[in-house]
Formats: sequence, C-alpha cells, structure tokens
Amino acid sequence: MPQYYFKKPSITNIIFYFLLIILVVFVLFHFTELKDTLIVFKQMKPVWFIFAIIAQIFTYVFVANIYHDLLNLYHKKSLISPRELFDVSLITLFISQIIPFGGFSGQGYLVYFLQKRKISAHISFSVAVLETFTYHFAHLIFSIFTFFYLIIIFKGLVSGLLLLVALFGIILFVFADYLILMLTRKKTMISLSGKIEKHKWLNRLFNKVKLQFPEKEILTKGWEDVWRINRSLLQPLFWQLMIIVADAGTVFLLFNGFNVKINFLVALMGMTLTKIISMVSVSPGALVFFEGAMVLFYTAFGIPPHFVIVVTLLFRGLSFWLPMPFGLYFYKHLAKVNNNFDTKT
Repeated sequence: MPQYYFKKPSITNIIFYFLLIILVVFVLFHFTELKDTLIVFKQMKPVWFIFAIIAQIFTYVFVANIYHDLLNLYHKKSLISPRELFDVSLITLFISQIIPFGGFSGQGYLVYFLQKRKISAHISFSVAVLETFTYHFAHLIFSIFTFFYLIIIFKGLVSGLLLLVALFGIILFVFADYLILMLTRKKTMISLSGKIEKHKWLNRLFNKVKLQFPEKEILTKGWEDVWRINRSLLQPLFWQLMIIVADAGTVFLLFNGFNVKINFLVALMGMTLTKIISMVSVSPGALVFFEGAMVLFYTAFGIPPHFVIVVTLLFRGLSFWLPMPFGLYFYKHLAKVNNNFDTKT
C-alpha cells in the first residue's frame, strides 16, 4: 500500500496561490469593466502607452536613488550596486503589496537585505526609517498643495468633499512623521530594546525573520545623530516627490492616449487624493479601495467615467500587477545571491 507524505509548501507556492486568489477576486469585481476595457483599449495610441510604461519604470529608479542617497549618508553606497538597489525596489513593492502592513513589510525586507550585506543593524534600520519619513513628508507636501489648490480653483459641494480628503491626508502624514520622530528618539529606542529583551516571543520573531535589532548600538553610539533630519534628506525627499510625479505622469499619459486632455495638476491631485485613501486600506495593495478612490476622484474632476475606469485599470495593471512577477523573480534571485555572499564571507 503506497504511503503519501505531506510536503510542506514553499514560500514561493504560498505567494503564487495568494496572488492567484487576488487575481480571481479582482476579475470577479471588475468583469463588466474588463469587457468594456477591451473595447475602449483599441482607442489607445501605442506611443502614449509606451511612455506610460517608461514613467512607471522610472518610479523604481527613483526608489533605488533614495536607497543609494541614504546609504551614502553613512558611506555605505559602494557595498551595494545601483542595479541591486533597483531590484530591491521591486521586491519591497512586491512584499508590501502581498503583505499589507502599512508598507512596513517592504521596509522589513529592506532591513533584512542590508543586514545580509553585512551592514550594521544601526545603519540598516536608519535607512528604512528615513525612507519612510521622507515618503510621508513628500505626500504631506502634495496634500498641502492639493488642499490650497482646491480652495483657490474649485468651488461647490464636490470641492468640499475633496478638501476634506486632502485635509485628512495632511493630518495623517503629519501624525505619521511625528510618530516616526518620537519612536526614533534614544529614550524610546532603549525602551523598545528593553521590551524586546523582556518578551521572548519578540526575540523569537526577530530571530525567525533573521533581523538584528540595534539594541547594543543604541547605547554605544550617538543615536540622535543617526536620524539626520536636516539638509542631508533633501535629495531623498526630492526622489520621493518625483515618484508621485511619475505616477501622476503615468495617469496623464494614459488619458492622453485616449485623447482625453486633462491638466497635469489635476492628474497630480487625483493621484495624491487616491494615495491618501490607500494609506488607510487593509486589503493587499489597497485593492478595491485604490481603484474605487481613483475612479471617484478623477470623475469628480469632470472626466468621463468610462475613460476613468479604463485608465484606472490600466494604471493598476502597470503599477500593481505587472511588477509582481518581476518582484517575485528578483526576490528569489537575490536570495541566491545573498546565500552566495554569506558563503564567501
């Protein structure tokens, strides 16, 4: 009589089936829109679509530039090549999308990757935290811009609703950055270190994901100097702003591909408002929440709904679905590279 043994599924298989379930749900929710998309898509001018793809590729270049500039603050940029940082930018997006935890899952991988390259816990956590700080600060800038632009240009009930969303975004991003500043104070870090030492399950969690918390370095180094909240962050902040501009540019190019002429500032404000809503969503990659918000806001700016739906689905295809297989591939590829790196060192 043959014996059958249960084979423990690999992380790759789990991720694959998880994404497959998401894809099925997405198709069920948007089946009618997908049929209309196939009809309207024929109106798309290929050159605009190609430019939109290029704009999305630049978002990952900008993320890689952020990592490069932050590592440069600690004179560690030479340890990791720009190409690897580009790969990491895709992986962090991939992990953030499948594990919705406010972006911290992707940042966790960034810390893990840096530590695998023998960069200290002190610096690896610093890079991740400063990246998160500049991310929220960039969105705060555009939220403030959207709020005042709406007050000056638009009037009426719709404008009032958009203003409330922009105001909520301002409060949200101010709170997020303030929380980061408070959590990264030396006293707070020492307190967190003590709690991790006190609770065995936290120690097991850090050991399981192979992360080193910089508890010893907190006391031995000038921790306040780690969080360089000064002019050194202007360049990473610039790249964060450019990521938002590139996303808005993608939307702008897609609309123009259908001969829908919109003001670029409208594309920028619509993207800013959409990302505010996506920040408070709980679904992987803000699925449904992001699409619904994007359709709502761009329709509120007077763009025909059927074009907004098509552009929304195309944008999500370029920014969410298309990078997924690349992120998974680079995740597996860099895992092998890191193992070889460990063997050599």
